[in-house]
Formats: sequence, C-alpha cells, structure tokens
Amino acid sequence: MGMQMKFDLKKLFNLDRRIIYLLIFLSILIPFLVEFDLPIKANKDVKNIFNKIEDVAKNKGHQGSILLSFDFDNASKAELEPMARSLLAHAFKNNLRVIAMGHWPNGVELAKSILNDLAREFKKEYGEDWVYLGYRPGVSILIINMGKDFKSAFQTDAFGKNTKELAATKNIKTINDIDYVISLSAGSGGIEDWVVYGRSKYHFELGGACTAVMAADFYPFLQSGQLNGLIGGLAGAAQYETLLGRPAEAVSGMRPQSIAHIVLIFFILFGNFCYLIDRFYLSKRS
Repeated sequence: MGMQMKFDLKKLFNLDRRIIYLLIFLSILIPFLVEFDLPIKANKDVKNIFNKIEDVAKNKGHQGSILLSFDFDNASKAELEPMARSLLAHAFKNNLRVIAMGHWPNGVELAKSILNDLAREFKKEYGEDWVYLGYRPGVSILIINMGKDFKSAFQTDAFGKNTKELAATKNIKTINDIDYVISLSAGSGGIEDWVVYGRSKYHFELGGACTAVMAADFYPFLQSGQLNGLIGGLAGAAQYETLLGRPAEAVSGMRPQSIAHIVLIFFILFGNFCYLIDRFYLSKRS
C-alpha cells in the first residue's frame, strides 16, 4: 500500500507542466467572462486620500481645489488610469475644482483623454471647473517655481489660455493655495520629486498613487508624514473604486489576478505536501 502511494505521488511530481499552464490560463480567462464580487477592503493609506478629498469638499465646497499630476504614460496605463479616473470622479462628484498637469511629455495625450472623458460625464466646464496645464520641462525647478509664483510657472494652460483669466486658476498665487496635491507616478519625475522639491519646502498636503512595484519605496514618506496617503497598484485602485462606490476597471482587473494567485498558491502548497509525503516514505523504507 505504501509503495503504491509512493508510486502515485511520483506521478504527481512529474505532472505535465502543460496542465498547470492550462489551469493558470483558465483562472485568468474565466473571471473575465464571469462577473463575481470580491471582498475588497480599503487600507488606511487609501482611505487617507479618500478622506482628504472629502474634507476639502466639506470645508471649501466649489472653491476647494486639488492638483493632479499625471506623471505616467501608456506603459503604466493599466494600473494608473483607473486611479486617475476614480480621483477625478471623486473630485467632480464633490464639485471640487481640478487643476491637472504632468511631468511626463509622453503622457500628455493620455491625460487629456482621461480629463475630457470625466469632464463630459460630470458635465464640468473647462476653465471654471477644471484646467489642464500640460507639460513643462524641468521637474525640480518647475515645482519650486510653483511654490514661489504659480503664474510664472504656468503663464498659460496646455491650450494657450492665460491662467490669470481662468476661474479655476486666477486666484492661485502659489501651490499652497491649492488644497491637495496628488501625484500619479510611474517613476522619476513623480512622487519623490514632489516630496523633495515641493512638500519638504512648502509643506502642502501631498498624496501619491503609483504602480505596485514602486509602492514599497514610498512607505518611508508615509511614516514621516510627507505623504498623507498612497494608492498602490491595481489593488489600491480597486480599493479606491470600492470606497467611491464606483467599481470599474480596477475591480474587474482584480478578479483574474486574485484567482490566478489562488491557483499558484495551491500548486505551491500541493508541491510541498507531495515532497514531505515522499520524504516520509523514503525514511520509512530506509
């Protein structure tokens, strides 16, 4: 009986890897075809960003403003676009003014597309409810100039309109006149630059949103209080969508990712179980 058990386990050890690949493929494909709810609970760092926007809306109303810095491009679109859409929806839903910009020239058209989509959905007027300042070179110098004289940093918006004449920006003298700044970051020219050249010098409220692989790098900024919150990766985006009551791309994307992880964990545990059983029978035989 023991030898038969060992023989069967040996066959499991030599399981055709194509079967594993097939199960992984199905674990990714099926959640795209079948919708189901996952228990998504927002962590403290994501809640802090959500609550800060709620506080600005409560205390300032339509005169409240947030700055979104689109510091990413199409390579990180899958993770950061859902965050951008949720943050914009949250701001527009609460009638906050949105001032958008970006440190990545390759992300300009992507930012325009996202901003236009959400502005149309919430029927927001350009110049009055939102402004897109576009890209300016010189990340560190630009942020420092925004802290000294916002109008000198951005004399015109991305479409050539004078920022002194736009309702959303005419009363902004320095970046401290903006209630909350959030950097959507995929690398250099993102969160770290906002912390070093902006938050550390001018002490404005700063939140971050980044790819999952970068999130751990910014935990020291959270612990020091230089970031008040952080949305990390697709999981963070899904948490924010859940808080907002607006499940969209991130929640949908978490389904295949979660099921695939469960399948992988199962095979890891199963492989270790087979190994231990095999060792047990080897020791019995000796």
